[in-house]
Amino acid sequence: TENEREEFIFDLSHHMVAKLSHAGIFAMAVDQMCSILSKESDEQLCKIGPHNLYKKDKKKHKKLKGFNAA
Repeated sequence: TENEREEFIFDLSHHMVAKLSHAGIFAMAVDQMCSILSKESDEQLCKIGPHNLYKKDKKKHKKLKGFNAA
């Protein structure tokens, strides 16, 4: 039945996650959060996020990075 399938999927997921390292669990959580947030509008993302994450005008803060910065 559908309930048995859902329970099996949950148990299998639990088993697989239990074998992951902390870094692996964190990576999966970030990936899942990206999937959730990608469905939100830009306006909603700005409401959700802290102000320090907002992108400013990139022209004002342009820095050369890498080996070409010389």
